[in-house]
Amino acid sequence: MNLKSSSRFHQKIFHKLFLTSSITIIVTVIILIVTITNYYSNIIIQKEINVNTRTMERVEDYFSSKDSNINKAIRDIYVQGDLIDDISFALHNGYGKYLEYRLDRFTEDQTYFPSNLDTYFNGFFSQDNDINAISLRSLDNPGIEYLLINNYLRWNKSIVDTKPNSYEPEPMPRGYSDLSGMGVPQGRKLKNTITKKVVINNPVTIEKIGEVSIYYSTERLDKMVSKDEGVPASFFLLDGEGQIVYSHNKGVPDALVYQVKQETNETKIEYESKKYYINTIANKGDYTYVSVMTDEGWQKLSIVRGTMWVVIIFLILTAILLSYSFMQNYSKRINNIVSTIRLVEKGNLDARVSESKQQDELSRIATNMNSMLNELNNYIEQFYILNIKQQQAELKALQAQINPHFLFNTLEAIRMVAILEGSKTSSKMIFHLSKLFRYSLESKDIIPFYTEMEYVKQYLTLMQFKHPDKLKITLNIPGDVEQTPVQKLILQPIIENYFVHGFKKDRSDNELIICAANLGEKIEISIEDNGKGMSEDELTNLVQYINGEEGDEMKSIGLRNIHQRLKLRYGNQFGLSVKSSKNTGTRVTLSLPVDGSYHV
Repeated sequence: MNLKSSSRFHQKIFHKLFLTSSITIIVTVIILIVTITNYYSNIIIQKEINVNTRTMERVEDYFSSKDSNINKAIRDIYVQGDLIDDISFALHNGYGKYLEYRLDRFTEDQTYFPSNLDTYFNGFFSQDNDINAISLRSLDNPGIEYLLINNYLRWNKSIVDTKPNSYEPEPMPRGYSDLSGMGVPQGRKLKNTITKKVVINNPVTIEKIGEVSIYYSTERLDKMVSKDEGVPASFFLLDGEGQIVYSHNKGVPDALVYQVKQETNETKIEYESKKYYINTIANKGDYTYVSVMTDEGWQKLSIVRGTMWVVIIFLILTAILLSYSFMQNYSKRINNIVSTIRLVEKGNLDARVSESKQQDELSRIATNMNSMLNELNNYIEQFYILNIKQQQAELKALQAQINPHFLFNTLEAIRMVAILEGSKTSSKMIFHLSKLFRYSLESKDIIPFYTEMEYVKQYLTLMQFKHPDKLKITLNIPGDVEQTPVQKLILQPIIENYFVHGFKKDRSDNELIICAANLGEKIEISIEDNGKGMSEDELTNLVQYINGEEGDEMKSIGLRNIHQRLKLRYGNQFGLSVKSSKNTGTRVTLSLPVDGSYHV
């Protein structure tokens, strides 16, 4: 019954885990794909906008260069006084009288090079291949106009015939003449042409006397704004009044362009249920530059999105099926482990988990669990009860070995002092000795560290009586270790060993340092001296003896007793270590758990 309910319980966990992981995968992937597609869209849009911006900047530089040439030409008209006089005379009197005027001037001129309107405009604008024609028109008399044509083929193609059924040219209006001898009636419309107009003023009266018109072909401009790849874009040129003077249109309504604010910005608007991306550069010379891209131009992005969604849906389904397969397998193996645990819980220590050939966490759990059960059975049958009794006996035996040894050495010290001094010193030593006896006879085996230090101080007082003015003692015991529970009589044998083997009786600079430190999970107590020390061989023999290994016969049992007592009570990771150098000193370090928890 318990196994069936356990199986159903784990099946519920499996279903919850599978549902949670599936939802997590789906939500994560959807968020990821939406984020990626939006990011990809923004990248493409911004890339195309940047391309259009660079195109408009090139167009802007193009017109800035043209404006610079025009301004230089007009400025030179005013600088050359004879030329402005010629222009003023020609605009007020017509071409016939202007020719007579020029012949009279030429006969009076001392140079052989003619200087008139024709030579001037030819010199300034004939090198510009984008110019179709240049005209100079009188503002007072509209019938007077002078026309200089640079490119006849393009100029003729740019003229829009207002009478499509007539192939005969219209007669020239009365009073019309031109520099080249080929007149074109006023009122004709021009296509594929951008006109730049500059007013000529009388330099004396500042009155407007005429207007210079430069007719630029849009062939070069068309090449600049055309795009062979990417999203199609429309390009518009608006004059200062907001009228379209040039367009490279890819299906954008003119009414939309007229709604654009004449300011430099990037915006997205909706017009007649369609979205448009608009980029403008305004207040640059005479024009505002506008580029427009329709939302319909992002078809390749839609294809990418659709492809990504198909791939993602396929990957989601694959991930869910794989997750289901893996989880189903893991669920069965977990149920097997739980069933074995239930059998062990009932007392069947012979139960074992079926091990799988797969090398994963559950396999390691099964292997370790079976190994643990084997070791547990072996431990119970062979070692546990016997080991407990043996360790308890060893603890008592090791502690009992110290007291007679200590008593003998202390009484010998008192005897030697009594011989050398009077009874007053001896009485003090006997007083301290009585305290030591009382401490050693107490039944408690575990005491606070500060109590053990009081016992050590009594012993050191006796040694200072024995060796007056020959020993300096330094104690460094922080407050956070004073309450640490320790075994009784773990420091005195080490200090006694120093006075027997390391103390230099012929010197007065003997020093003994006792310090303790809290290292987190354990405390370390060190007793360091500057005594005789040991050679490497002597230290090796001592370490072997302390660890219970075979070595040379050692007279002292104090260090070995302490080491074995610490290991038996706290475990093999605790105990005693010794470092020493010949004629330099010895350092003995004890390590024990900070909470006093014992091993047995």
